[in-house]
Amino acid sequence: MDERPPVRELVPFGVQHALLVAFQALPAPLLVSAGLGFSPAETTVLVACALFVAGVSTLVQTLGIGPVGGKLPIAMVCSIVFVSPALLIAPQAGYAGYVGACLVGSLVCGVVFFAFSDRLKVVVPSFVSGAVVFVLGTTLLGVALGYCAGGADSPGFGDPANYLLAGITLATVLAFNVLGKGFLHGAAPLIGLAVGFATAAALGRVDFGPVEAAAWFAFPEPLHWGIAFPIDACITIAFLAICGVAELLGDTSATTMLTEERMPTKRETRGVIFTQAVTSGFSALFNNGPTISASADVGLLGITRVFSRHVVAVAGAIMIVAGLCPKVSALCSVIPTPVFGGAVILTFGVVMVSGMRIIMQDRPDARTTTIVAVSLAVGLGFNAQPEALASFPLWVSMFLSGVPGTAFTAVILNLVLPGRKRASADSTGKAAPEVGAREDGDGMGSPGGRGLR
Repeated sequence: MDERPPVRELVPFGVQHALLVAFQALPAPLLVSAGLGFSPAETTVLVACALFVAGVSTLVQTLGIGPVGGKLPIAMVCSIVFVSPALLIAPQAGYAGYVGACLVGSLVCGVVFFAFSDRLKVVVPSFVSGAVVFVLGTTLLGVALGYCAGGADSPGFGDPANYLLAGITLATVLAFNVLGKGFLHGAAPLIGLAVGFATAAALGRVDFGPVEAAAWFAFPEPLHWGIAFPIDACITIAFLAICGVAELLGDTSATTMLTEERMPTKRETRGVIFTQAVTSGFSALFNNGPTISASADVGLLGITRVFSRHVVAVAGAIMIVAGLCPKVSALCSVIPTPVFGGAVILTFGVVMVSGMRIIMQDRPDARTTTIVAVSLAVGLGFNAQPEALASFPLWVSMFLSGVPGTAFTAVILNLVLPGRKRASADSTGKAAPEVGAREDGDGMGSPGGRGLR
């Protein structure tokens, strides 16, 4: 993770990560602006701020500033989980109320988890993190297939031409991933994206108008809508932010498992959580919701096998440029949706498999299997049938669907079901070490010195 590749590899791999991070950073501001009816100028402000926040947060996470930053190859973006709360809170308390709630909620979440980081394994053991990562991968795969079809609500959704573009892109990714050597193997998603984009342009399906019309420079405007602190909104965002840390911990575990086949150290865990708290507050000041790890980018690590945090740091720098230069972000925005969908299917699949590996690494017993099964059923079930909660307040569906539902259910069941202490004991009868219980060893072992089984 500390390797510094030569510039001839550092830049292309950084660009590859930046493209994927950009498409994870854009949905949240675009969905919020569309849902709240923002004008094009307001949407530009929100998107520019989201890209800028993603870049700064990624640099802090990968390079570290004192206690802030896990120094892991993890990119950070504005979480899409907070789109629904924004659409609920903003009409009632104004967008300023949503921004203030995000700021307060982020700080509360950071204080709670940083103060009790030594007990994180009790509240969020590895199998809970694995379940969250698995749900993320599964959900992202559904999103990717929707992209392949042309994007939800698009006029040509399901058009065979969309699947043709996605198929050409995916075939290119698979060809270079399986047959390529060295850089060609590692850059398979980027090459696939380039081939798909070129094909779409040749077919006249790329509109370069937004790129030509965009300005060259514009600094993101903080607190564009002001700030307020409605109590009920602050409580809602704080709880969702706490649930979101399970996703963050899952991605952290997935990253260290991919890179060094171990669980994260205590210092890495604390640094990642502290980063999430600080950058979420920073994000709120720049008009967006809390930050979270870019899960699909973790999957890209598994595909490229390039684990250098400096590569991801380059992606962060590119994102900052994109936030300051509207033409750069406009170029990312004109990549056809089916092309992007075809490029990320393999990446999202790797995220799902990483979750499975984390769940299985400690040979789950009957109690663990029960918790994982029920939490997956709740999270995936309500995510697939959101209308089942139509009679309940919106905050109920937010807590029970997808990642929040999986995290909330798994944490509660792990705390209330009997046998937790026995399940966390090793073969000698002593309490098993917590996630990251090692301080800073050589970074190659697994918790408590136990290797993968």
